[in-house]
Amino acid sequence: MSTESNVVVGYEGEPTGRDVLAFAREWAKAGGDQITVVTVYEGAAPPGIQRVDAEWVAYGREQADQLLNEARGLLDEKLHAKFVKVASSSAAHGLHDILEDTEQDTPLVVLGSRPTRGLRRTYPGSTAERLLHGSPVPVAVVPWGYTDSEVKPFTKVAVAFVDTADGHVALDHAARIARHLHASLEVISVVPDTRVVPSLGDVGRFGHDQRESYRASLDAALARLPEGLEATGRLIDGPVVDALADIRPDEADLMVIGSRGYGPVRRVLMGGVSARVVRHARIPVVVVPRG
Repeated sequence: MSTESNVVVGYEGEPTGRDVLAFAREWAKAGGDQITVVTVYEGAAPPGIQRVDAEWVAYGREQADQLLNEARGLLDEKLHAKFVKVASSSAAHGLHDILEDTEQDTPLVVLGSRPTRGLRRTYPGSTAERLLHGSPVPVAVVPWGYTDSEVKPFTKVAVAFVDTADGHVALDHAARIARHLHASLEVISVVPDTRVVPSLGDVGRFGHDQRESYRASLDAALARLPEGLEATGRLIDGPVVDALADIRPDEADLMVIGSRGYGPVRRVLMGGVSARVVRHARIPVVVVPRG
């Protein structure tokens, strides 16, 4: 990741605005990145039943300016930030166009969560849901209520690891993120609670062998990480989604998780586990493109 890279923040105002800007602020401080705050408003449409008139477009542009002024007031003036308004048919479409244009220089796009009954949990809104199925860059979903407690500098990145091709892609992304943020990395493997037992043989032995297999894969993954990166491994018991979603803010500052193992390469495409984790996590979740 370049020190000239650009963190894109989708800003829709309060109540999620403080959360996304606080996360982006700590990322930029740690990595030396520029922050680009983007607000999308409804632009002119072709003639037809859904045509947007000039007055409505002007009103949307004015509201976008107000949102960006609000965002300026929430960011430290010392940070390198720019503020952009984009006319588009939808927030997801407008952000996607920007990401396509700046893909090589953008380490991630930061989005907020829907309200979750006062609990600090991730839960992507409609814009995040759409970007989580096709973004060319990693997507960070910040929990609702992220700023209700003290936001501290990033010191530890966690990554959900499984010994598959896409699991190794997620691990590689996480290693780059940890180095970029000057943070340590914890590689977490979850031994799934599948409740499947062999029809013959020792059930206890089956569980032991399964755990040892995961341990061996975890140790091998740690051994291939770049030198100089402070990294540890942790083996925990499933169910997988519950175990990952319950990682607490005092355990890690953010969690990296991979995309599903099929579909277009270099695109975020959530699988079953990543889709459920990103709806329930206690800490920010970064979903990375596959391949």
